[in-house]
Amino acid sequence: MSLQLRIKVEDAEVRTMLQALQGRMKDMTPVMREVGEIVRESVMRNFKEGRSPQGVPWKPSLRAILQRGQTLVDTARLRNSITVRPARDHVAVGTNVEYAAVHQFGARKGSFGEVLARVRAHTRRTRTGKQAQVRAHTRRMRLPWGDIPARPFLGVRPGDWGEIREAILSHVMAAHK
Repeated sequence: MSLQLRIKVEDAEVRTMLQALQGRMKDMTPVMREVGEIVRESVMRNFKEGRSPQGVPWKPSLRAILQRGQTLVDTARLRNSITVRPARDHVAVGTNVEYAAVHQFGARKGSFGEVLARVRAHTRRTRTGKQAQVRAHTRRMRLPWGDIPARPFLGVRPGDWGEIREAILSHVMAAHK
């Protein structure tokens, strides 16, 4: 046995409000742009603070340690590439930089396979301090040559959800005004 309840709205003001709400919900691009900017600013704070969206500090990179720089910010190409692409029912915040996924998720030594590297003839110092001549040769190298830890930079910080909810609610309620 089933039970059905039908509600018919006969109040013209309520009907107008519901139609306006329905119209605002069809294309959420404006509010999706706003949500994307909230997330983009959050990602910028992650770079500035050197931490994940969950607040976990990134393991400092060797380059940052040696140069007294900032992890994931050498040329700032990655940080400056973060874009926002709003659509009717979603927003994409991301980057097209090819090495972004490695920084976001990390990579194990050799996970990208091997390459043949050409080594030119050169002189090097031995363990005993003597000079030794090295002939030109090729060498197999695993890529990456060492583990790269994950340093997540993309994502929504827990504290951003309130601002996101407020933006969406404000957009939807604007239809009622």
